[in-house]
Amino acid sequence: MQDAVVCNASPLIFLAKIGKLELLDFYSLHIPTHVEIEILAGLKSNKEDAKQIMEYLRRRKATPVKIHILKDLPDSLGAGEKAVISLAVQQRIYHVLIDESKARTVARFKGLKPKGTLGVLWGAYKKGKIGKDETESLSFRLLESGYRIKEEIFIEFLRRLKESGNHDGLQQR
Repeated sequence: MQDAVVCNASPLIFLAKIGKLELLDFYSLHIPTHVEIEILAGLKSNKEDAKQIMEYLRRRKATPVKIHILKDLPDSLGAGEKAVISLAVQQRIYHVLIDESKARTVARFKGLKPKGTLGVLWGAYKKGKIGKDETESLSFRLLESGYRIKEEIFIEFLRRLKESGNHDGLQQR
C-alpha cells in the first residue's frame, strides 16, 4: 500500500535535477494547483526539470487539486507551501513533502508529518529501493544542484547512513 503524500514543488524540482523522480512512485501523490502553477512557470522558462516533472505527473496521472488556503497560515510561507499544508489538513493526508524549515514547523503544528527531499532518499534506502552508495552519491548530487540544508543535518544524515549496516540496502529481486 502506498502512503498518501501532498508534495510541494521543491522536492519535485530537486528529484528531477538528480534524475530520481521515480523515487516518488512509492507514494500516492497529491499536488495542489498552486504547486502546478510553480512548475508551469519553470516550464515557460524552458527549465529542463520542469519538463521532466510535468511528464512525470502526466505519467502518474497526478491531477492537481484546487484547494482553499487555510486562513490561519503565516504570511511568511509561500503560496505552494500554504496550499500543501491546506490540502493535507482538509483531506486528512498526514504526510507532506516540504523542504523549507518554516513550512515544516507549521506542518508539524497542524498535526502533519513533513519529510524533505533528503527524507525521500532515506525512505527509498530503508525500503531497499536504492543502495547505500547510491544514497550517499545522490545526497551529494542534491547539494551540487543547489539543495540547501543545514550542515549539521546533512552530516547527521551521512552518519546515520554510514552506521546503518554493511548491506547495500537493495531488496533481492
